[in-house]
Amino acid sequence: MADLYRENRALLGALAWHLAAWVVGTGEVWLALRFLGHPVDLSTALLVESLGQAMRAAAFAIPGALGVQEGGYVLLGQMLGIDPDTALALSLSKRVRELSLGIPGLVAWQIEEANALLVPRSDEARMESL
Repeated sequence: MADLYRENRALLGALAWHLAAWVVGTGEVWLALRFLGHPVDLSTALLVESLGQAMRAAAFAIPGALGVQEGGYVLLGQMLGIDPDTALALSLSKRVRELSLGIPGLVAWQIEEANALLVPRSDEARMESL
């Protein structure tokens, strides 16, 4: 850990990327709620995004935080005056984004694995793998 904290540039770079992702997530919440007919200001969108990320982090033991994110958004929405249907729709819109980025990656991975199995390896490569 000490070596990690000595890398100030890398640590600041990671912090900048994390902050950028948080800002993009805030924009996503703001835009989704606007499209869902419940416009909010940027501070409310930031609150929803940050607490949503905290819920997902707290549910790290549950794969994909399935159910936790949805329930959390409904509960958080009630506290912020967002009706449960809209809060659930917001949560599902975030899931659609995750799937739209994740599924092509899984398909590409499977194609690469299939290509690796179909390409005949030389005897030398087979011996190295043993």
